Amino acid sequence: MIKINEKQFLSDLEALRQIGLQPDGAVHRVGYSQADGEAREWLMGRLRELDLEPTTDAAGNSFAVYPGKKELPYIGIGSHSDTVPYGGAYDGALGVVAALAVIEALHTAGVRLNHPLEWINFAAEEATMSGGTTGSQAITGIFDMVVLEKAAWDGRTVREHIVGAGLEPDQITTAARPKGSYAAFLELHIEQSDRLEKANLPIAIVDGFVGIRRYAVGFDGTANHAGTTPMGVREDALVASAPMIRFVRDLAVELGIVGTIGDFKVYPGAPNVIPERVEMIVEIRGLDSAVLDQAESIIAKEAQKLGGRFDPVVEKPPVTADAVVVQAITAGCETLGLPTLTMASGAGHDAMNMALICPQGMFFVPSKDGISHSKDEYTSSEDCLNGARVMLETVIELDKRLLSSQ
Repeated sequence: MIKINEKQFLSDLEALRQIGLQPDGAVHRVGYSQADGEAREWLMGRLRELDLEPTTDAAGNSFAVYPGKKELPYIGIGSHSDTVPYGGAYDGALGVVAALAVIEALHTAGVRLNHPLEWINFAAEEATMSGGTTGSQAITGIFDMVVLEKAAWDGRTVREHIVGAGLEPDQITTAARPKGSYAAFLELHIEQSDRLEKANLPIAIVDGFVGIRRYAVGFDGTANHAGTTPMGVREDALVASAPMIRFVRDLAVELGIVGTIGDFKVYPGAPNVIPERVEMIVEIRGLDSAVLDQAESIIAKEAQKLGGRFDPVVEKPPVTADAVVVQAITAGCETLGLPTLTMASGAGHDAMNMALICPQGMFFVPSKDGISHSKDEYTSSEDCLNGARVMLETVIELDKRLLSSQ
């Protein structure tokens, strides 16, 4: 019987946590950083122990192929090992280590599936490089080269980060894979919310990814002395913008989506100067494009009504999980006797981009108290093991289902 080496799996997860570990327990392993490179090399070293030959592409994605019995497209498995600045030990890392454990289980048992498996550790999944999912955008051919000149999380350009990692930014588009390269892609991730924990269930099967839209909304006023300008004659940009904050929140509740203003800047930003300009980023997320269209139209009209500017800056359409992959995950959970719930992912993940070139699916394990992107991020050993077990059973099941459908 093919089984996950549970002791080795948990040991690998802990070893990866140690790379970039801070004194307060946070894990600082930002994409393209020295710690990120060390983690990638350590993971590839583990794959070399399984007689595999890992490679790295122009975007910094790491790969290793476990051969199959037939000349078929890969089943891709994996996630990402980079973190947000001073984040946690499970976001992304769990999926990468679980994929490694699946390949090790097959290698140890001397079993090859019909399809070759490709272990993938995506580069810079977190939104530290002026937007997230850098590596999977490169693989799926949607990386915008303009991003290279934009500021990353620390103010340096994305180009500088990539060069610092020993890569050539201008070659990043060569990482693109054509449609048909993968028979399917499967990703395991922590939930990053508390629905599983509240339901006391071990696994959530993702049926889709929400669409994400962001808008730059701005308001103009007139800067003047805060002590000498009477209230009745002020043109205060901050006051003009204030109704938009509550409006976005109330509209999201009304339409059953989520709406957030998490980026808000006041200029010139001095306590004794009346605000001359306010810039904010309004974000909405939902599964239904028609509802997002409706929300966009309403927010644009409200911004105009309040005397503001409205400019779309990001649009990522909703993505539906592939039915065959979802069925394989469901069958894997049934084999293990693990009850499930079905939910949409409110966060973006690499699997969302992979849908552009192949069928994809994703599943979650619980994240304690729904905490993620934090040093307090935690998923129990048993929940981590359940994730690895489900990935193994799903890959075996998916291999059969894909072959029968060809």
